[in-house]
Amino acid sequence: MKERVERVRRTESRLLQLSVWGALGFAVIGLVLGLVTASQMIFFDGAYSLISLALSLMAFLAFRYAGKEDTRRFPYGKETIEPLVVVIKAIVISLMCFVAIVSSVTEFFTGGSEVVLGPALAYALLSTVVCFVIFSMMKRKKDSELLKAESAQWMMDTLLSVVILIGFFIAWLLQGTTWAFLVPYIDPLMVLLAAGYFLTVPYGLIKTNGRELLRMTPANDIQERIVAEVQSLKQTYRMENAILRTSKIGRTIYMEIDVILNENSKVTTVKEMDLVREELDKRLSDIPEEKWVTMSFTMDEKWTA
Repeated sequence: MKERVERVRRTESRLLQLSVWGALGFAVIGLVLGLVTASQMIFFDGAYSLISLALSLMAFLAFRYAGKEDTRRFPYGKETIEPLVVVIKAIVISLMCFVAIVSSVTEFFTGGSEVVLGPALAYALLSTVVCFVIFSMMKRKKDSELLKAESAQWMMDTLLSVVILIGFFIAWLLQGTTWAFLVPYIDPLMVLLAAGYFLTVPYGLIKTNGRELLRMTPANDIQERIVAEVQSLKQTYRMENAILRTSKIGRTIYMEIDVILNENSKVTTVKEMDLVREELDKRLSDIPEEKWVTMSFTMDEKWTA
């Protein structure tokens, strides 16, 4: 189990480094080419990549820090770092999108902008291909909230690049036609549409990881599964009651189970209590998240409050 965790962490580390270097490359190219081509859309893409670089670097450092054991200061682990970083990333992306929307609306009502389409089209095509490749690599790893956030970030980059490519291609087609007067407005319109759509992605990240920061129950399917197994054990061993409390933080599910016994219960010795714990662990072994289980036994309900 430990070897599997270490192998997963090494893979995550490599992918996070790839994300950092990818964001750096697009930040430099996008900002420079955005100024050269006078495209607000490409400049927005470069600015987004620059912010993505800072966020990816923060995610990588958080990942490295969380992987260092420090049971003296963090007796319950550092799992909270992961959803906290994801929420910060989502908030920053949201703020950037709001700024981009205001900027594009302003430019739209002041006559738009003339863009040098040749280099802009080349950049859009390159960006689409590279962003999609990185997104595809990130998407395969579904057991890490950090990589899910990075994947969502690169998905946004990919969609943004596709929007840029389509927009500039349409602008190129309209040149020299009776619709040429629309060309200056395509660039700010693309920024407006892309930024507006992107606001939906941070919302999902904040909703999911905010639940973890508040120590809420895990996803419904996992919660229902745990409840069902605990109730099954309750009936099997004739327990008076089994009070279950669960939460999910990062890749760990925390379960606190207070078992109330009576004279008819089949659990009477410490060895039998350990057997109940072992049986629950086996029943939940197919759940991929790490499990932190605390199961206590009592005959007095006051100790379960």
